[in-house]
Amino acid sequence: MKNFSIEFKWAAIATLSALIWVFIEKMLGFHDEKIRYEMGFALLFNVVLILIYWLEIKQKKNEFYKGVITLRQAFMTGIATCVLITVFYPLVQYTAFYQISPHFMDSLTQAITEDGRMTIEESQKNISFDMFLRNGISGNLSFGIVCSAIMAYFIQSKNKPQINTQKINKAEVVKVKKVKKNRK
Repeated sequence: MKNFSIEFKWAAIATLSALIWVFIEKMLGFHDEKIRYEMGFALLFNVVLILIYWLEIKQKKNEFYKGVITLRQAFMTGIATCVLITVFYPLVQYTAFYQISPHFMDSLTQAITEDGRMTIEESQKNISFDMFLRNGISGNLSFGIVCSAIMAYFIQSKNKPQINTQKINKAEVVKVKKVKKNRK
């Protein structure tokens, strides 16, 4: 478990950051009168996530791998964090839609029907906690995988000790002649 303490720490930081971001959205009115622009504002949170992935992989490189990390190790570090963030995601969604902004779904349904993009029946059918949860989980996984790959490429050690990948020759067998002593 100690091997994943850095990933767990950064996943917890990402989860807390997401909760703070939802609270900021609510305070700025993106869950009420500016709900039409909430999706665009929510996309700005990806900048925060990119920073979190960057800092997490850098910390893993410096503290766990002693400053030398391969592309694969960096990518797997990011993937582990991505999975943990996705596991914590339902907590963020539940808190956002049932605690911070309990009328979000109703406001979104109303805004979509007023714009004429959907009828009220279609919007009530398509806008639900389950839909947001499924989309969020798939979005977290896909964004996390892509972000981890990009961050791993840039953070991998460039001057790592080269491992000789050439075929290692078998040890040579040296024949030693046994010298017979003449016994007299």
